[in-house]
This record gives sequence, C-alpha cells and structure tokens, in this order.
Amino acid sequence: MSEFSNDVAVVGMACRVAGGNHNPELLWQSLLSQKSAVSEIPEMRWEPYYRRDPRNAKELKKTTSYGYFLDRLEDFDCQFFGISPKEAEQMDPQQRVSLEVASEALEDAGIPAKSLSGSDTAVFWGVNSDDYSKLVLEDLPNVEAWMGIGTAYCGVPNRISYHLNLMGPSTAVDAACASSLVAVHHGVQVIRLGESQVAIVGGVNALCGPGLTRVLDKAGAISSDGSCKSFDDDAHGYARGEGAGALILKSLHRALLDHDNILAVIKGSAVAQDGKTNGIMAPNAKAQQLAAHTALRIAGVDPRTVRYVEAHATSTPLGDPTEISAIAGVYGTDRPADDPCYIGSIKPNIGHLEAGAGVMGFIKAVLAIQKGVLPPQANLTNLNSRIDWENAGVKVVQEATPWPSDPIRRAGVCSYGYGGTVSHAVIEEFSDILRPDPLDNGAATGPGLLLLSGPQEKRLALQAKALRGWMTGEGKGHNLSEILTTLATRRDHHDYRAALVVDDHLDATQVLQSLANGVDHPLTTQSRVFGADINKDVVWVFSGHGAQWPDMGKQLILNPVFFRAIQPLDELIQAEIGLSPIELLRTGDFESSDRVQILTYLMQIGLSAMLQSNGITPQAVIGHSVGEIAASVVAGALSPEEGALIVTRRALLYRQVMGKGGMILVNLPSAEAEEILGPRQDLVVAIDSSPSSCVVAGDKEIVAETAEVFKARGVKTFTVKSDIAFHSPTLNGLMDPLRDALGQALSPTSPIIKLYSTALVDPRGQDLRDVEYWAGNMVNRVRLTSAVQAAVEDGYRLFLEVSTHPVVSHSINETLMDAGMEDFAVIPTLLRHKPTEKYILHSIAQLHCRGAEVNWTMQMPGRWATGMPSTTWMHKPIWRKIETSPLHTGLTHDVEKHTLLGQRIPVPGIDTVVYTTRLDNETKPFPGSHPLHGTEIVPAAGLINTFLKGTGGQMLQNVVLRVPVAINAPRSVQIVAHQDQVKIVSRLISSDTSGADDDASWVTHTDAYWDRKVLGTGDRIDLAAVKARLDTKLPDNFSIDYLDKVGVSAMGFPWAVTEHYRNTKEMLARVDVNPAVSGDVPLPWDSSSWAPILDAATSVGSTVFQTAALRMPAQIERVEIFTSEDQSINQSIKVQLTCCSLTSCV
Repeated sequence: MSEFSNDVAVVGMACRVAGGNHNPELLWQSLLSQKSAVSEIPEMRWEPYYRRDPRNAKELKKTTSYGYFLDRLEDFDCQFFGISPKEAEQMDPQQRVSLEVASEALEDAGIPAKSLSGSDTAVFWGVNSDDYSKLVLEDLPNVEAWMGIGTAYCGVPNRISYHLNLMGPSTAVDAACASSLVAVHHGVQVIRLGESQVAIVGGVNALCGPGLTRVLDKAGAISSDGSCKSFDDDAHGYARGEGAGALILKSLHRALLDHDNILAVIKGSAVAQDGKTNGIMAPNAKAQQLAAHTALRIAGVDPRTVRYVEAHATSTPLGDPTEISAIAGVYGTDRPADDPCYIGSIKPNIGHLEAGAGVMGFIKAVLAIQKGVLPPQANLTNLNSRIDWENAGVKVVQEATPWPSDPIRRAGVCSYGYGGTVSHAVIEEFSDILRPDPLDNGAATGPGLLLLSGPQEKRLALQAKALRGWMTGEGKGHNLSEILTTLATRRDHHDYRAALVVDDHLDATQVLQSLANGVDHPLTTQSRVFGADINKDVVWVFSGHGAQWPDMGKQLILNPVFFRAIQPLDELIQAEIGLSPIELLRTGDFESSDRVQILTYLMQIGLSAMLQSNGITPQAVIGHSVGEIAASVVAGALSPEEGALIVTRRALLYRQVMGKGGMILVNLPSAEAEEILGPRQDLVVAIDSSPSSCVVAGDKEIVAETAEVFKARGVKTFTVKSDIAFHSPTLNGLMDPLRDALGQALSPTSPIIKLYSTALVDPRGQDLRDVEYWAGNMVNRVRLTSAVQAAVEDGYRLFLEVSTHPVVSHSINETLMDAGMEDFAVIPTLLRHKPTEKYILHSIAQLHCRGAEVNWTMQMPGRWATGMPSTTWMHKPIWRKIETSPLHTGLTHDVEKHTLLGQRIPVPGIDTVVYTTRLDNETKPFPGSHPLHGTEIVPAAGLINTFLKGTGGQMLQNVVLRVPVAINAPRSVQIVAHQDQVKIVSRLISSDTSGADDDASWVTHTDAYWDRKVLGTGDRIDLAAVKARLDTKLPDNFSIDYLDKVGVSAMGFPWAVTEHYRNTKEMLARVDVNPAVSGDVPLPWDSSSWAPILDAATSVGSTVFQTAALRMPAQIERVEIFTSEDQSINQSIKVQLTCCSLTSCV
C-alpha cells in the first residue's frame, strides 16, 4: 500500500448523548431498539431566566421544553484534568464534555494521550452554541477574567490541545448544523497533506438557556412535541439535542504501521455552499448533490456501490423532501428496484445535536458498517407522502436489516447547516486481511502484569471495579494477554499506579476485586511515582554469596529467555569443571561455596536477560563481591563468556581454602569494628555494608571467638553462611594462581552503562575489568557503602537487587536513610521459596509504580483488546450560580397552590434546595384574610403545606412555629430544604427600588424535620365511640366565635364546622373545607393543597381549652398524611399538639 494513499483511517471514537448513551456500544443498542431519548429540560437550565426578569415566565411557558438532554450536563471531572472547580465553573459545559469525550476517543483508539505531547496532532471541533456564554457574561456584576476563554468557541478545541500539549492546528468550526462533519473534513485534509499525523475531530452541543429555542420556536423549526420524526408524514420540525461525539483519524498507512484498530476508512469528503437561494436558511438540493459528487470523485467510488446513506433529516416539512431528492439524485439513479440505497437518520434517537449532529451521524454509519446491520429508523409511522419513494431509488430502513452481501460495505454521511454549508463524507469498511504484518494472537503462556493508574489514588479502586465488571460481563471471553497488552501499551500511566501479577482471567478478576475492596494482595503493588524532580532511572545491584536456595533455578531453566542466556555458558563451564550448572540448578545440588559462586553468576546473567526481555534496563550497575562479575557483563565491560571464565576458574581456586574461613555480620560501622579488631591481619573488615554495619572475615575459629567479643560489648552479630573468608588476606595466596588461570582470556572494554566499583577506593574509578582487577576484587574489601553513596550523590533513588534473594537490600536502605533520602526504593528481584517468574514480574511492577521506565512492548508485543472500559470519571456537579437581580424579585409562587414555593434553586455539591419568592398582600397564598390583632399573617396551615409540597414528604415531625410570617410589608421569602430538615426564612424588602434591605436580617419563622414515608392508610376514627365519651355538644360556630374573641377575626380559608363535641380533655369536629362548593363543582384552588384542612385542624385545635385566651400552636409533634379506607370520609389528618389532643375528621 502506498505511503501517500489518500485513505484516512478512523481508529477511535466516543460519544455522550441523551438517553444514557455514553459510548458507541450503548448507542448501538439504542439504535437497534429504536429508542427515542426525548425528555423535559432539566429544571436548572432555565431557572436563572425565571429570576432574571419576571416577564420571562410568560415567554418560557410558550417555549418548547422537550428535547434530547444529557442527564447530568453539569457533571465534570475537573480533578482529572488538573482544573480547579472555580475555573471549571467559568468553562462552558461544551468544553468540559468535549475534554472527556476526546479522552475517551483516544482510549478507544489505544493511543496514550501522553504519547501525543508535543506532537503535530490537530484538533477540529464543531461548536456554535453560546448559551453558557450568555448566561455568565450577562451577569455583569459577577463577570470574571477566565470567562472569556472559558466560554469562547475556540476554547473547545484549544482546551483539548492545551491539556494534551498538542502543537498542531486547533480550530473551532462553526458551520451551524454542518459544523462537526466539516470538522471531520478538515481533519482528513491535514492528514492527507501531512500537516498532522493524528487528528482529533468532533462536535458538541449544550442547551444551557432558552434563547435560541425561543427563536426556533418562532421560526417554526422546532417540533411542538419535542421529538424528531425524520421521513415521517407527521414531521413538522426538529427537536434540539445535546451531547458530543469524537473521532480519532490517522492516515491508513500510519494506522497499519501502528497496528491500530481500524473502525472504518474515509475515502472522500467535501464541503460546499448553497449559494443564493430563496432565503439564507432555505436548503438547496443542487448544492447537496455537488458535495456528494465531489466526495465520491475524491474517493474514486461509484455511487451505486454505496449501500447506505446517513441523512441529515431534520424532520422539517421543507428539509426532508429536499434532502431525499438530493440523495436520490446521487445514490438512487440507475439502481434496480430490488437494490435500493438505504437511508436513515439518528436524530429521532438522540435529537438534533446541531454543531454535533454530523459527527453523530458519522458514528452511526461506522457502527452499521462494523456490525454489518442497518439499524431501523425510530419514530417512523407513515412515510412522508410528499416524497416519491417509488421512483427515488432509496429506501428508509424500517427494521433491522443485515447488510447486503456487498464486496465492500460503503456508506455516505450528509450534514447541512442553516446558513447554507453542506458537507458529505464517503466511508467504507476495513478488513484485517489487508494488514501486511498482523500481530500474533498473544495467547497467554504464564503470569502477566495488569496495570491500572489514575491522577489520584482514589481512582485505582474505581478503575479496578469497572475493569472487573467488564471482565466478568462483556469482556468475559476476551484474551487476557490482549487485555494486559492494552493496559500496558495503549493506555496512559498516571502518577498513582497499581500493578497486579495475575495468572489467568479468573485470577485477574479476583485480584481486581481485592483492589476494588481495599484488600491487600501479596502480588499487588500500589504506589505513587516519585516526584518530577526525582531521578527514576534504575541502578541494578548484583549481590554476592548468600542468596542461594536449592530450588532457585528449577522453574527458571524452563523459561526460554533464561535458558537461552545461560545455555552457552553451561557448555563453557562444563568444559572447565566437568559439571553442568544447568543440571545443578535442576537438582539443587550446590551446597559447596565453589558451586554457589558459579551458580550465583549464572542466575544473575539469566535474571538480567529476563528483566531486559520484559522491558527493564539499568542506567547504572553496582556489583557486590562475586556480583561484580555479572555487573561488569551487564554494563558491557565483559562478555558473558569472559564472566563465566572468571567465576569458574576462581571457584576452582577457592577449593583450596574451603572450610577454613568464616564471616560474621556486625551491627557496627566499619571504622568502629576496625577499632575493636585492632591492627591484626588474620581478622579484617571484609565488607563495608552500610554506615551502620559491616562484615568481618578470617579464620573460622578466630571469627567465632570474635563474635563473642562483640556480643560481650552489646553488639549484635549474625553468622554469614560461608566457609571461605572472602575479601580477606587469607586469600592473598590465590591472587597469582588466578592471574595465571585467566592469563590472556580477557579482553575488557569500557562499560556502556555507568558502572560503580566496590573493589576500588574510588567507586567511580573506570579501571578496566582486567585480570588484575579481578585479583584485587577477590581479596580487597567490598566497599558497598561508598558505591551506593556515589550513586545517591549522582541522583539515583531506585535500586533493584538482581539476585535470587535479597542479600544487600537492607544495607542499601540503611545507606539511603543515612544520607537523608525520603523518596527511594530498594526492590528485590526474587524471594526465597517464592514463585520465581511471578516475583520477577512483581519486581518490575514495583519499579513501574515508582515511575521507572518500562518498555512494555518488549514484554507484550501481541495484539491488544478493543472495547475495554474507558476512564471511570469522578464527576462533580459544576454550574455557575446566577444571582437574582434585586430589581427582579417579583411573584414567583403560585397562590392557588397555597404555598410559598417560588423558584427552585438546587445548591450544587450539597443536598440542599432553596425556593425563593416575594410575599406581600397581593401575593398571599390563601384566599381569605387571617389577621392577628389587626396584622395579616400567613396561616400556620400554609407554612405546613409549603413544607409538605416543597419536600415531597408524607410526614413532618417537630414542626416549630417560631415567628408568624406577617404580610404588613413586602418581604423576600426563602424555603430551605437541607437533607431531612426544612425551614422558612424571610426579610423585609425596603420601599425603594434597590431590592432587599441589606440592614434587614433574615428571620427563621418555622422549621421541621420531614420524611418521605410510604403513603399508608390512617386509623379509622370511630365516631360513635368518640361521641359517646364526649358529654357536650357545641354550636357549629363555637370555634369561630372563640377565635374572634381572642383576636383572630377571620379565617384564611373558608372552612365551616358542621358537628362539634367536647369534654374537658377532648374535642371532635366535623369540618366542611369549602361550604360554598357543592356536588361536582371543582374547588377554586389547586386540589392537591392540604392547607384548608390543616387550617381547620389547627384553628379548631386551639379552642380546646376551657378558658378563652389567644393560644397559637408553638410546636406540632407530627403531621401525617393518609388516605382513608372509608370512601365517605375523603381525607383525614391527625395533629398532635404539645398542649392538647385533637382529632379532626374532614
């Protein structure tokens, strides 16, 4: 395939649209099931406009409130993108959702976002809604500096480029409803021109205000029922929709080289303009055909080979017939009647996304090509009779239809803007058989590493939960190796990391469950990478004698990489000593020091090969004792064969001194140990391990005696398992024989990796690793402390001990702590008696989680899995709160509902809702008059009804009536519902036009606790039994007269008592809540109001006392709303007062 092919590959896509369709797969299911995601606009969107101007309410009632809305447009994961909540609040939600959807598209493409940093990647994004801009910028007193870029169209693509550090073109595209398909076209162009290697393209729409909807209503463009009915005879306008879609584009040639998942191929695209028509918004079929013909010409595609066209299809009476005529003129001609071009439109499913419409139609077409199914059209009852379907050569897909057996599945995509821009794209399927070098299937043959990461630690558990859910569900049959490859090579590695060693699919799900639940697992590593100013290069430390254990190589010699590394050395060593070290590893027969020396070297060479094959390379090396041989080989100073000769011939010489020496670890600095030992030659400090420990070596008996001397001084000692006094004068006699044995066998070179010496006084000394060096290495003190200190001084903080068990890790830790280091790690490669291959991966996991660079493609070169879960967002609601102007504090509550519930204002981030309104004598929420000694007040019943309606509760408890709500002067009123509490507060409004009086404090009038108790059945009142114990029958007007005498001269509601009984403790009253209304005549107020009943109950209840005095309810213990089984008793209420017992049946 030519490198300069015009074909552009779609390698990733993502979307978030109405109906919970937050990814293409969910969208596909909605398409197949013909779901229409129509809903009413969320309350918070238009709420500021009710408060901005009291005249708006009338207009908003006439504005179409139905459409296709995201369920939580306000949600955003600002922390993931490093954006403060304050800045995010000043960003248009279109920028926020586009950031997230673009990130999801990159993940779908298997492109780590960080890999694009500094690249020429382009971003083109369709956007033309300025609703949020108007919302925040017209609130002039609260305008802030970052609102400019935060609400600009260019801010959408520029924000993506900024976040990803992209250096290519970054442009907002405003071509009205054609915007996002034009953005796709621009992306195709820059790929073809070589201006960018990758293009991120898409579109977005968010409906944050009513202005444009009102305009479109008046223009007759909006469907009155808020739904799209493309191609239907009842199509009379479109419904607005919101959301975002994104595509990732590469040249086909580049995508093949990168082994990308190619979803579809863009063969051609074009953009045209209507020109001068009957009106600037009138569609032009000729221009639409021109765009299609141009795209087909560029694609080199015969229109008769295109099976499906995704139409723009806005459901308007003029637009649909015009577009169908254009499509028919291009794709429907010269086709047999039984071979039509199928058409459809996504708009009835998700609405018209305007600037995002084109890319969503494109995504639908790609899904149809991928799935090999043409999805059925939603909201289609009767085909548009104004279109000649019989002769058009096109057919609307009315049921899920398998894609006909075309040689290549091809589709066209249309998108038009009301300003005249028309755009068209031609796409086709891609077959993997065209790949020149397909990847291996990556079948797992052993344990592997599963990697997770996030910008914050708390995301790891969420990612684990999401991945486990997918692996036990949709991804249950996926190849584990491909899953691990995706996570390692196709996803970003953020600062907080978790790495899990897993055996198989089932084990992976179980370990993920542990991580999700916060349960530790022995082979799970979780850590934050070292800070940006800390060197994350790795120092490999090859330790010496003492790490061995019988089974250390039994499993490893079965590993191909390990075996290939040591097998040539096995033959060489056999020729030297007559034994196969591989056989010794198999049998575990290597107790003697000479064999241990040889096998220590061999294991380190094999482990190094395994580490390197897994993508780990050292940036510096340190060798400890015999470990210096392997360190020199890995650093490039010796060949593996030269190292084998050194260790083998030296081991043969050690046989002369085996059994004669001893070594002990002493918990003292080397200088203090030397002071105790004195100037003797038969006992020396052989190893300077750390600033607080050393190893003493010498004659076996003398070492044992010296151990007791140290112990007597309170110094701890530990016996080293060695029968040779390594690195002591007792080996001086072997130096010349070693020189002779090595002779001219070595040809050392300068190391290619930084090599710190432990045999020289200067650890940075670059002496050649020649025969003389190895003679000195055998007898000289091991200066591990100075070598580690030199590495620390050079900036290293990560140390990997390459051995079969940690021998010097503790000493390195002591040296680092003594140097005052805080961020460092010393990691073992293997642990004694632990599974070797798993623990090698575990060591790599620990390095990765500290930030060490790992070439994961070396460890996982096979195929990668597609369709895996994307980032689990940690959303928080973020929305700019617009304050009410003091000039616009007019009536907002409905007096006929008998409440003070004004405009509802949810408080973002906390479980609180505030209702705000204005109260005066003209807006009192009750029909009558309720004076208290001449001052009009809101009846307690109105306040209780407000609480019930505002919370949706069925029960109130501990209702405390503190201060009456007087209506003698205008006041601002707020009802505040916070969790299970609710209260009414108010303050006076001054007489001038400046609004609320700043000097007037808010007063709490009434508060209560509420509960959404399940609506039940109240206890039936046994009227006969109550009457039997009440000895006094009262006049019907008793309570009214009583209240008049004590200062309440009128009732707020027109109730009347029809029966009245009492004794000294109880009172029973039957009340008619509206005596003026009879039969089926409707009530003159909202029938859902409990206020008239509550007013009767509280008013009659206050007259239960024998002596007449003004008594107002101060506290109501409980108010419960029931339905009654007795249908003759319409409603009943029980009110328990603190001062009396009252039962009222109404």
